[in-house]
Amino acid sequence: MIILAVFCLVFVAVGIFILSVPFNEPMWPMVIGILTIAVFGLCFLYYVKVIVIREPAVVITKEGIIDQSSYIGAGLVRWEDIEAIDLVNFSGQVFLGIFTFDSELIINRSSGMEKLFNQLNKRLLPSQVNIPVNNLACSADDLVNAIGERWETGMKKES
Repeated sequence: MIILAVFCLVFVAVGIFILSVPFNEPMWPMVIGILTIAVFGLCFLYYVKVIVIREPAVVITKEGIIDQSSYIGAGLVRWEDIEAIDLVNFSGQVFLGIFTFDSELIINRSSGMEKLFNQLNKRLLPSQVNIPVNNLACSADDLVNAIGERWETGMKKES
């Protein structure tokens, strides 16, 4: 998270640099500079908030799994909505992938930028909820085992 915050800060500096350099056609560089500052500035603020206010990325409850691992964290995904759970590899990073019966579940309950990011995420990965394993305080095996135990108990209570 700290590395991501530093990268965001670097891109904000790049945006400021773009705004400060005189160009023959000032419109496009100005738009790019402002967008760079706005997007990466907001990302920087988000990462600083996550670093300062420590919350667990994943919480396993009787009701289901609560994903708070990123800006587009799914929130509560109920046990009865979960079809499968598996580890998913994407661009050299491992994610805990949660597949729901309704492939639009997470997208339908989000709005604004979060909805847009969830739609983009759906095109990249087959699972509806993707939790980066490197953001977790435990190993992937421990998390999968804990989820498996709760999932079985949650499904037994439902029957």
